[in-house]
Amino acid sequence: MKGRGYDVKFIYSGYGYFDNMNYFFSHNGFETIDRKNFSKNEIIFENAWGVCDEDLFNKCIKEFDRSFKKNTPFFALILTTSNHRPFTYPEGRIDIPSQSGRSGAVKYTDYAIGKFIRDAKEKPWLEDTLFVMVADHCESSAGKTKLPVKRYEIPLFIYSPAHVPPQRIDKLTSQIDIAPTVLGL
Repeated sequence: MKGRGYDVKFIYSGYGYFDNMNYFFSHNGFETIDRKNFSKNEIIFENAWGVCDEDLFNKCIKEFDRSFKKNTPFFALILTTSNHRPFTYPEGRIDIPSQSGRSGAVKYTDYAIGKFIRDAKEKPWLEDTLFVMVADHCESSAGKTKLPVKRYEIPLFIYSPAHVPPQRIDKLTSQIDIAPTVLGL
């Protein structure tokens, strides 16, 4: 994407030294933006993992606006962290209190993604944007040697109202299929 003139960014709500992510992405052509790149006034909530999803998505909107203002297409890989223990998030966003468990964290993430899409609908770049959302892993993915495939299913959402008609595809694929699918779209 960078070779085709895109701004290419890895935007992470935590610290990118975790799992050596910033090193990996920066050495593969990405500009890295992580927790250390958020100013105090850009953070409404954070925990040990990083800033909340709303803060992350607000930062993404700012980055996308910056690219659009330069008349530069953009590609961003965004990684949230709210679906990890201690499952905390800003109070009052959903009807499940923070730190109540995974179901609250999942519902909060759903809320934040919905807000992100609503905010994006106000932007001039939405019409030519393809949103691809996928989990990096399912619940209980760490520390297991036996892989019960049925428990490792994760959803993939592709949203681009101007280009992709709503549909549901129940075909088994892998994360490795995402890039060719997106490039095909």
